[in-house]
Amino acid sequence: MPVGIQGDIRSSSAISAYSRRFLQSAVDQGVQILGITPHSPRIGTSEDASAVWRIVEEWNSGADDLGVPFREQIYAVFPGFEPSLRDGKSGLHLIFLFDPEVGREKFMKAFDLVMGGVSPWPDGSENQLRMSSRSAEEAFSDLREFHERECPKTEDGEFLWNYLVLAPHIDQEKGLLGAQRAQVLELFKHDEVAGLELGDNKLPEDTLVNREWLREGMAENNQSFFHSTDAYSVEEIGGRHTWLKIASPRIEALRQAFIASDSRIRIGYERGQDGGLCEISNPPDVMMNERPWLKSVTVSGGASFFGVSSESEPHIRFNLSPDLTCIIGGSMTGKSTLLDGLRVHIGAPLPQDENVRRQVQVRGKDRFLAGSPKVALECPGRDITASLSEQWPAVFYTQSELQRLAENPQTAEDILSLLVTSEAQGIKEREETLKFLDRELARDAKSFTEVSERLADAEQAHERSKMATEELNAFSDAGVDGLNQASSALHQWQAFTKDSKELESQIGNVTDSVVKVDIPEITDSLANTLEGAGIVERGPELRARWNRVVELLQSAIAEANAANTIGQSITDAAQVYETDVRVQVNRKLAEQGLDGSRINQLQALSVQASLLASHESSLSLVRAELAGLEDSFAKSLTKRQEMVDQQREAFDRVIETVYLQFGGRIMARRMNDGNKETLDRFFKDLSQRGITRWWNDLADEERPSPSSLLRNLNDDCLEHVGMSNAVQDTFTLQLTPSKQRELAALRSQDSYVLEFRMDDGTYRVLEDLSGGQRVNLLLSLLLETSDERPLVIDQPEDELDNRFLFETMLPVLKRLKGRRQIIVATHNANIVVNGDADQVIHLEATANRGQIANSGAIEEPTIRDVIVRTVDGGEEAFRMRQLKYGF
Repeated sequence: MPVGIQGDIRSSSAISAYSRRFLQSAVDQGVQILGITPHSPRIGTSEDASAVWRIVEEWNSGADDLGVPFREQIYAVFPGFEPSLRDGKSGLHLIFLFDPEVGREKFMKAFDLVMGGVSPWPDGSENQLRMSSRSAEEAFSDLREFHERECPKTEDGEFLWNYLVLAPHIDQEKGLLGAQRAQVLELFKHDEVAGLELGDNKLPEDTLVNREWLREGMAENNQSFFHSTDAYSVEEIGGRHTWLKIASPRIEALRQAFIASDSRIRIGYERGQDGGLCEISNPPDVMMNERPWLKSVTVSGGASFFGVSSESEPHIRFNLSPDLTCIIGGSMTGKSTLLDGLRVHIGAPLPQDENVRRQVQVRGKDRFLAGSPKVALECPGRDITASLSEQWPAVFYTQSELQRLAENPQTAEDILSLLVTSEAQGIKEREETLKFLDRELARDAKSFTEVSERLADAEQAHERSKMATEELNAFSDAGVDGLNQASSALHQWQAFTKDSKELESQIGNVTDSVVKVDIPEITDSLANTLEGAGIVERGPELRARWNRVVELLQSAIAEANAANTIGQSITDAAQVYETDVRVQVNRKLAEQGLDGSRINQLQALSVQASLLASHESSLSLVRAELAGLEDSFAKSLTKRQEMVDQQREAFDRVIETVYLQFGGRIMARRMNDGNKETLDRFFKDLSQRGITRWWNDLADEERPSPSSLLRNLNDDCLEHVGMSNAVQDTFTLQLTPSKQRELAALRSQDSYVLEFRMDDGTYRVLEDLSGGQRVNLLLSLLLETSDERPLVIDQPEDELDNRFLFETMLPVLKRLKGRRQIIVATHNANIVVNGDADQVIHLEATANRGQIANSGAIEEPTIRDVIVRTVDGGEEAFRMRQLKYGF
C-alpha cells in the first residue's frame, strides 16, 4: 500500500484511496494507455474487494485533487489479470485485458472461467500463486464461448466489449518461451496471443537470437514485442513502457496496434553506451506540434461541391490524421476534387504540365471553391497569421503528375538531395551557393567584356595624349617657338597691309562722294529770310569750308598710300623671314621623323597633351578594376570547384545509402558534368555552322565540360574533343578573351541516373522502364526523403503493382508514421488496410454534391465494412478470394 493510505486493504475506503493514488501516479509518469493486470483482480472471493475495477470506475468518473477528470489525462484504461495456466513444467502466465464495458460482474466471471474454478491463492494466502485447472488452449476456448454467449451486440452486430491476450516475461520459467518448444509452436497457432513481453534489459534483437522459428511464428500471427512494468508499488508505474498508437480507448484498437506493430508500436528503449537500456532519443511527438500537419478542413457555404445547404448541417468537416489518411469512395465522389481544392486553396505549386494543371484548376476552382465557400484549415502548432502554404506546406502529386515527373531528368537529383536527413540541409545550402557562384561568375564574365572595352578606350586616349605630348616636345626642340613668333609677326603685318589698303580705298570712295557734292546758291528770297531770322550771310564761308574738306581727304589718300607702301615692304620682309624659319624647322622635324604638317594642329595637340594626367589616372583605375575582376573570378572558380567536390562527396554518401536502404533494388549513379544545357546555349549563340555541327554530332558522354574544353584550347589539342582542323581554326578565332571568360563562367551540372534491379538481377535505367516501373521507383525515393512536409498523392496505384506495394511502398508508409503526414486518395484496399490507415474518409456524392459518408480508423466496424464494400470489391468478392486461395 502507498504511504499515507491506512486501513484494511479489503475496505472500500482503502481501495478507493489506492485507486486515486494509482491513477495519479500514472498521470505523473505520463502514462496515457494503462493496462492493469494483477495475478488476481480481487482479494478473496468478494467482487467489491477489487482494486482493478475500482481503478476503472475512478478513471470513468473521478478527478484528481485539482478537479481535473482522470479520463481527460489518461486516454485508455484496460482491466485485466495474469493467471497461471496449466502448461509447461510449472505453469504458463498470460495476460488477459478487457474493455471496461465488460462490466465488473462479467469481468470476474471471465477470471473464474480462465482459472477453471480454482482460487488463485491457496487458503487465503497471497504469497503463492495457484495454477489454473485449464491449459491455455482450454482457457482460450472457454473464453471465446463465454464471449459469444455473454457479450451483447450493437445494432450493427458488433460485440459491445472484447478482450486481448498478451504473453508476459516470455523468457522466464513460467513465460511462453519457458515451455517446451513443441508447446510454444502449438500455442502460436492461437491468434489470441497478440504480443510478447520483452525482458527488462532486452530488445527484440536480443530475444530473436538463434530463434528464427520465433521470428517466423510472430510474423505469421502478426504478433509484436512490448515492454511493461512489473510494478510492486504505484511509484513504479511506467518504469518500463511501450509507445502505442490507438484510435480509440478500446480493446479492438489495441489489437490493431499489435497487428500493425510496425506502424503503431515503438519499443521505447535502446542500448546505451554502458550496455544497458535507456529511453530512445527520438520518442514520438505525441502533441504533434513539431511537424506541419493538417488536423481538419471545414467547408461551409458557397456552391462548393462539398458545400452543405441543409440548416441542420451548415458545414462539412474533414478530420485528418497526422500520419496516414486514406480517402476512399466510388468514381466521381470527390476524392480528387477535395485534394485539388486544397492545393488551389493554399496556393501550393500546380503541375507543370499544362493539361494536368488545367484539370487541377478546374476541380479546385470550379468545384471545390465554387461560389467562394468558407474554407477553414486547422494546423496545430502553426502561426495562424502566416500564409496557408506556410501553415500547411503540403507537397501534392496527381497520378498523371507522377508519370510526368518520372520522365523529368532533374527529378532524380531533387529526390536524392532530400533522401538522407543528415545530408539534406548541406546539399541544399551548397546548391544555393553554387547557383550564387554561377551568377557571380556570369556577371563577372560580362563585366570583363565591358571593362576590357573601357580599358581599350582608356589606353587609346592615353596613347593619343602621350603622342601629342611627345610631338609638342619635338616641335619645341626644332624651334617651333621661333617659327610661331615669325608666323605671328607675319600674320600681324599681313593684317595691317590688308586693313590699310581697305582704308585707303574707303577714303578714296569718300573723297569721290565729297567732290560730287554741289553747294546750292542762296536766292534773294532765301537771303531775306535768313536776314529776318538774324542769320548773317555765310554762303562764302560754307563753300570755303567744303573745299577744305576735299583738300584734307585728298591729302589723306596720299598719306595712306605712302603708309601702305611702307607696310607692304615690311610684310614682304616678314614673309621672307617666316619662310626661312619654317624651312629650318621642317628640316629639323624631318631629321626626327616627324611630319611638319602637324604644326598646323598645334592647338589640338596642346589640348590632347593637357589631358595626359587625366588619362593616366583613368587608365590606372580601369586596370585596377580589371585586376580586381580577375582576382574575384579566379577565387570564385576555385570556390565553386571546391563546392562541387563537396557536393559530389555528399551525393556519394546518399547514393551509398540508397543502395543499402533498398537492398540493391534501386541504385543511383552520378554523371560528372552530365547536364550540357549551358554549353548548348553557348554554341547556339556562337552561330557558327561548323562548330554547331561538331557539337550536335557528339554523343552525350563525349561532350566535354566547359573546363575541359578550355583546357584543350589552351593546350592546343582540340582534336582530343573531336574537332577537325577547320573547326579548330574557326573555334580558336571565335573564342576571343571575352568569350573564353564567358565559357569559363559556365558550369555543366552533374546529372544522376536511377537504375532498378529487374527480376533477373540486371539493372535497367529509369528511361528504359515501363510507366508503372518508373512510378514505382519514383515513389520509393519520394517517400523515403527526409522532407517533413505533408505529402498528398491522388490515386498512385494506377501504375503500381501489388508486389511493389507490399515490398516497397507499404513498409515506407509505415516508417513515415510519426514523421510525416501522408494523405492518399485511393481505390486500392492494400494501401488502406496493409498500410494501416490511421484515418479513413469515405466519400459519397450525388450529381453535384459530395459528402462524408463515414470516417474513422480501421478498428471501427463501420469503417471495416466500408473498406470491404468500396475498395475490396464487396463481401462476396472477399469471400470468393478466400475460397479461391483456399484460406
